[in-house]
Amino acid sequence: MAWELLAMWGIVIATIIWFIRDERRLRAEAELKRAARYYAHAPQYRHVAVEPAAEPVMPQRRTGGLSREQRAFIKEFSNR
Repeated sequence: MAWELLAMWGIVIATIIWFIRDERRLRAEAELKRAARYYAHAPQYRHVAVEPAAEPVMPQRRTGGLSREQRAFIKEFSNR
């Protein structure tokens, strides 16, 4: 009797898992069909520029080194 209940629950669980996996597969296939439709009509749905964006401007290198105030602070800080 116990094994029959266990077998029934096993069948129920397997059926639910099978159903969920099949539904996910069907949704994924439908999504691929929608994506293929948009891809076929891409220029009609394109809302962004195709050209790549300009390269970001890098900040200029500092060539002056430390200021007098910064040097005084570091010297005073190192003397502690």
